[in-house]
Amino acid sequence: MHDVTALSGDSRASVARSKRSPLRRTLAAALSTTAAAAFFSVTLGACLGGDGKQDPDAAPPAADAGPTPDSSNIDAGALPELQPVSPEPACVSAMEGAPTGGDAPSFADALPTATSNTWDGASIPEVDDADYPGGKYRTLTADTEGDIHPGCSTAGLSYTAASIEGFACAAKEYPFPSGVEEDKSKPIVILVHGNSDAPSEWEPFLHPDPDSLEFPADEEAARDQLSTTLPAAGFRTISVDLRIDLVDDPTGQGGNAARNIDHGWAVPIAQSLIKQVIINNPNRRVSVVGFSLGATIIRDALRRLFVEYQDGEWDTNIFFHVKDVVAAAGGHHGVSTYDLLCGNSTLMNGTAACEFGSRANYVQVPFHEPLNGPKIPDTTDDLFGGWYESPCADGSYAYGIEDACGGHAVEYTTITMEDPEDGQLQDEFVSEHAAHLYPEACVNNTLVGLDDFDTSGYFLNGLFRNHYGAIRSSAAVAQITAELGD
Repeated sequence: MHDVTALSGDSRASVARSKRSPLRRTLAAALSTTAAAAFFSVTLGACLGGDGKQDPDAAPPAADAGPTPDSSNIDAGALPELQPVSPEPACVSAMEGAPTGGDAPSFADALPTATSNTWDGASIPEVDDADYPGGKYRTLTADTEGDIHPGCSTAGLSYTAASIEGFACAAKEYPFPSGVEEDKSKPIVILVHGNSDAPSEWEPFLHPDPDSLEFPADEEAARDQLSTTLPAAGFRTISVDLRIDLVDDPTGQGGNAARNIDHGWAVPIAQSLIKQVIINNPNRRVSVVGFSLGATIIRDALRRLFVEYQDGEWDTNIFFHVKDVVAAAGGHHGVSTYDLLCGNSTLMNGTAACEFGSRANYVQVPFHEPLNGPKIPDTTDDLFGGWYESPCADGSYAYGIEDACGGHAVEYTTITMEDPEDGQLQDEFVSEHAAHLYPEACVNNTLVGLDDFDTSGYFLNGLFRNHYGAIRSSAAVAQITAELGD
């Protein structure tokens, strides 16, 4: 949000559904201010060094129209029509008290649309600067100055951009290993990475000097990650690239050095990818997996696509085409950096923090209102859980509307590192409660153990290895791969 030599003996149990109540934590028992500040103040070179990502010193390339679309990508009529998946009875019962009609708050966008898609890359905007696009949804169509979203570009990539009919932004598609072909009975998997990162977070990584790290690290070979396990299981797997290298905030002293992005930057790109994959594959379902910021990106992208359907702008109900939503280490109920950055930076590192709320003392923030909805009475330990957090999990209810899902139940899974019984939270940014979705009967809220951190040394020499454990530990990779294969 931007090792142990073997997994703990109870790793399998730790990824089973948590039956413990999430623990309340104070900011004093959360991530230290020093570590939090480091994440949002590191230079991009430190963030990206050695990971095969875009060159941070390269001049931002101009936006372009992307690769020439290949019409053969369109998979129409080759498969039988989609059939609804029945919901779990416990989830249906849990949703019986959900508000509808006039009792249900609006699920319209909480963020405004940017009037200008670009910033000058040098100026620090004033508070509430109407011309600054941060904290607003940028558009993939031209603004009044003729500029499109600067992050929607395939120029300057270190890999060959995926060719996806109708999608002009960057994405990376992972190859199938020798002898494996796509299993078209399975959903297409779309991966959405976290803040200050790139598709490489889904890929194997071996640190060049593991002995220099402050923890027992992988030494002999890079472990399999989702970019390898999913294609090996027959899943077509695509990662969006949110192009943090093209961020147009100033990155010098007092700026957005880590090139953080906010939801207004990220969601329109992810939304376009999800939509075009579904348009090109009308008889296939998709499963979306998001990590950290990516977890709330996918939820907001799905909400906006549902708004398009409700408003008659798209003839497809997005939720009928979704099999799984997997949200790993997401800030659905706050992050540790909120108190440090929200209101203290007018750039995207500040706007992103404000969109999450405080992990220590969560009160629903405006960005979460259409995503989470009104509070469910008697949520565990009286912590916040909202009626809108798992739309169509019961095959019917979405954002205050009944019979909204075509009878199809979407499967929701969260995964995060467990909270220690006592003391400081181990995940650097979220907690069990921050990362869980509700109602609990409708979501498979899972955990990895305290020893299930990322042992690869990925991202700043493994500085946030606990946070990344939710997608990069061996336990998490196995859990997510299994969930998508159910």
